[in-house]
Amino acid sequence: MSSELRIGILGAGGVAERAMVEPSHDVEGVRVDAIGARDPERAEAFAERLGLPKHGDYETILADPDIDLVYLALPPITHAEWAVRALQAGKHVLCEKPLSVNATTAAAIAEAAAETGRRAFVGFHYRLHGFTRRLLEVIASGVLGEIQRVDVDFSIPHFVVKPGNIRLDGNLGGGAVMDVGCYAVDLIRAAWGEPVVESATALLYDADPRIDLQTDAVLRLPTGAPASLRASFVGHDQGAMSLHITGSAADLVATSVIVPQWGATLRVTAGDDVLIEEKAVDGENSYARQLEHLVAVLGDGSASILDAGRGVGTMRVVDDIYRAAGLLPR
Repeated sequence: MSSELRIGILGAGGVAERAMVEPSHDVEGVRVDAIGARDPERAEAFAERLGLPKHGDYETILADPDIDLVYLALPPITHAEWAVRALQAGKHVLCEKPLSVNATTAAAIAEAAAETGRRAFVGFHYRLHGFTRRLLEVIASGVLGEIQRVDVDFSIPHFVVKPGNIRLDGNLGGGAVMDVGCYAVDLIRAAWGEPVVESATALLYDADPRIDLQTDAVLRLPTGAPASLRASFVGHDQGAMSLHITGSAADLVATSVIVPQWGATLRVTAGDDVLIEEKAVDGENSYARQLEHLVAVLGDGSASILDAGRGVGTMRVVDDIYRAAGLLPR
């Protein structure tokens, strides 16, 4: 790798601009060089609009010897194929979340990384934000006492995900658990370890009954406490990205957990007493923190909380939630 981490993107959708191109301008040691799309003309238009020097189809990006890392801004159903091909081409890979459509294909990505000596990561960017680090620190501190119950509600407002959106396409690995529920699973695993799925119910999409518009699941934490998880495309007008923990000594409520830069807040109370009241630092961007992290771990070879091997565990739980809801894993 050169002194800069040179990145090529596969997929010319909006997430590529928001999660990669824009934050790269604020991170030292990173340069987004190329964009690849199924339609090379679309890649060319993306490159011209955002000032990227190279463009082409997917194969063009994988064949470029100057690219160090490939960012997959593609539907989850395609992640395994293109991640493995990129790894075999000698590139590191960052998959937009979720890592893949199920645990089996996610494991194929992790195994290809091990075989090629390259690194594969999953884009749970929120984990690198200072707010999330602080949230996990508070949970681990013992201030809440014995954890009695956890409630996670990650609901997108009902008017956002409309017909034609790829998140409503069963052929592309869509669904509410895939899109936002994977964040909840990742957070639960980060805070408490491996949960067991006890039950789940899903509201299905009439136009494609493979798709869950909303899923409510009950997980059992290693401590024995229940964790209620809601993932939804039919949330109220404001939506929700909330975490509520009921403890024997205090309760915790956190908001905007998935995207802390949108005004995340953290509040811990014991009865009428406010023990902790904090909010995310203005101007800190989780996507920029993710890029800084990748530069660091690729530079020194250290382990990463975004490593694909860890992401496989999240997909195992996602698969189990779908099975409990009477659906097949993606």
